[in-house]
Amino acid sequence: MRLIEQRNLFRSTLEKHYEVSEIDDLFKRAIVHYFSWSTLKIGLEPQYELSTEEERQLDELLTELTTGRPFQYCIGTAYFMELKLKVGPGVLIPRPETEELIEWVLSENDYAERKVWDICSGSGCIALAFKNSQPEWSIKGFDISTAALSIARQNANELELDVSFEEENVLEWKSYEMGCDLIVSNPPYVLPSEKARMHANVLEHEPGLALFVPEEDPLLFYRKIIEIASAKLAAGGGLYFEINPLLVDELIMLGKANGFPFSSIKKDIFGKDRFVKFSQKK
Repeated sequence: MRLIEQRNLFRSTLEKHYEVSEIDDLFKRAIVHYFSWSTLKIGLEPQYELSTEEERQLDELLTELTTGRPFQYCIGTAYFMELKLKVGPGVLIPRPETEELIEWVLSENDYAERKVWDICSGSGCIALAFKNSQPEWSIKGFDISTAALSIARQNANELELDVSFEEENVLEWKSYEMGCDLIVSNPPYVLPSEKARMHANVLEHEPGLALFVPEEDPLLFYRKIIEIASAKLAAGGGLYFEINPLLVDELIMLGKANGFPFSSIKKDIFGKDRFVKFSQKK
């Protein structure tokens, strides 16, 4: 089978699950992953004759995708900030928006040494991306999920990045760490009322523990992390969050009421207020 014929098979098989543009993107990412091709080469070689093994890999992937399983779970990998991360059920798939959060933090903290905490670490993508960019930083990740921590530790080992990950329930924080210069967090922030607008492959496969917050108390995790920051953040330190755009104003008020009078908001690539930084001093 030729490459373009396989692409057309993806389209016809997955048309009930995805838009054509999404299918084409999944197909390109599959070719990049399995064949190590560039996207340019994919466009230049539509008549490429697939080997038996290449066909088998793509057919197996296609079968899995028809079940609604996320692409990253199917291949066991997510690409994030130039890192190849292991992912699987039990850990949230890293999103492109979170790369913007990391870039923002790095742009404001060009220091040789920083002590950084990544709270609600998941796959470890935030902590590992920082360590990859700033080897001199001391970085620790915290999460309640043993499944997520197992994957985060595997990622650190495979990438040979010196980041430690600890089990910690943010709502019952018990860490006796002395303190840090930066706290960065992408905690759960999706409202249950938003489920109707979400893709089935997210709802049915990704961990609800990492996604959803109570409708009646959506800032549950942010409130506790701000409390931790008040006690542990060094003078002049920064607290950075990814946040639901629907909750930004409430979060700003929460920060001001709890010792962080200065804040700034950054939009994501879609033009939505997605990131907030708090500090005690300008």
